[in-house]
Amino acid sequence: MEDNRVYLSNLAGTFDFNEILDIYKKAQEVYVDVLKDQKDSLEKKLEAINDFTALVFDLSNKFDSLVDSSLLERTKSASSSNEGVLTAQVSDYSKAIEGEVTVEVNQLAKNDVWYSQSGVSNLTTGVAGTGGTIEIKYAGEVVAVVDYTTSTNLEEIANSINEQQDKVKASIVYNGSEYHLLLSGADTGAGNTIEITETGGGDLLDVLQIGDSYPDSHYQTAQDAQITVYGDTITSSTNTFENVIPGVKLTVKETGTATVSVKKDFSEVKDTIQSFIDSYNSIVSFVKLETSRTGRLPGETTLSLVQSAILTRMRPLMELGIIDVNDETGLLSLNEESFENVVNENPEEIGNTLRDLKESLYDYLMNLTLPTGAVYSLGNLYQTRINDLEERIEKAEDLISEQLETLRKQLIQAQMIQEELD
Repeated sequence: MEDNRVYLSNLAGTFDFNEILDIYKKAQEVYVDVLKDQKDSLEKKLEAINDFTALVFDLSNKFDSLVDSSLLERTKSASSSNEGVLTAQVSDYSKAIEGEVTVEVNQLAKNDVWYSQSGVSNLTTGVAGTGGTIEIKYAGEVVAVVDYTTSTNLEEIANSINEQQDKVKASIVYNGSEYHLLLSGADTGAGNTIEITETGGGDLLDVLQIGDSYPDSHYQTAQDAQITVYGDTITSSTNTFENVIPGVKLTVKETGTATVSVKKDFSEVKDTIQSFIDSYNSIVSFVKLETSRTGRLPGETTLSLVQSAILTRMRPLMELGIIDVNDETGLLSLNEESFENVVNENPEEIGNTLRDLKESLYDYLMNLTLPTGAVYSLGNLYQTRINDLEERIEKAEDLISEQLETLRKQLIQAQMIQEELD
């Protein structure tokens, strides 16, 4: 390989002045390396601040859910003694009344279904012996009209029905030896019936044996769901009943009897409090880990001050006695026994406490998540220092490049002078 480096002659022979440049460059880059190390350290700190900010935002979101006034309105639940017969859920908390109601499911809602009693051996040949026209009605309205000839096959008939509308689904069923026509209504309910009529003098319906002339082809008759409540029989075109029991939605699944119970239920409140506690505990664990000697923010006190300020403002929950603090770890836990006692004996205190908590903590969390807040300000400080270091590093590297170029020219000049002297 050709050596393109420049050698400087002296009394002892020659030496590689590129080595001089390398030594000089490494000596100058020591300062740059120090700046880069400082920048890396600050970037890790900023990363930690951003992670902490995310935890604060999560706490703020959990807090918003906890103090949302609608949470206390959702303190009722509905259940069924036999979910195989029906299910129940509260649909309007303001109307739901605590108590029990027996519901008897007499029948389920069904859609209309027709199935041809005769079929064809293949789908490529015509079905009818005489051409004509069939008319299909759904809920009393004409939805499809199909003109056919003796060469029209079963698949073409089904496609024509489907292309014209979406209320009657035409399918082809193969039973192992023949292809049959299946017509299914889109909706349940006694009013959603299917009518199939020949209007053009053809024999398609007779060949397939489907329609009113063939009662067995009416595989399933459309019907309403029917239940008995309070001694009254009530119907629905679907398997859902709204407000038969005030504020409760029933979904029937099978005939039979079930008892629907509506009662006070603070489980969502409890879960929301627990979620808030978990979010706060994440902050506690983060601060303990990252401000330790081995963390990304060793000795940083801002995070601890924020954590302490949040805990102080959670005093309403402490005073209610539903939250315990671990003196060793600083972690919180929900005292479930105390919570249940408050709910059962003095449930309005839950609402009073959450309102007090909102008044105590809302403004602090709001300010904390603003760009002018303590956490953002700390992050901005680190970012400013990082930007300053990046600028200093760039200037230092430019200066080193300039100095190396000057030194290189000086060494080349020295070589030229030496050659002239020789």
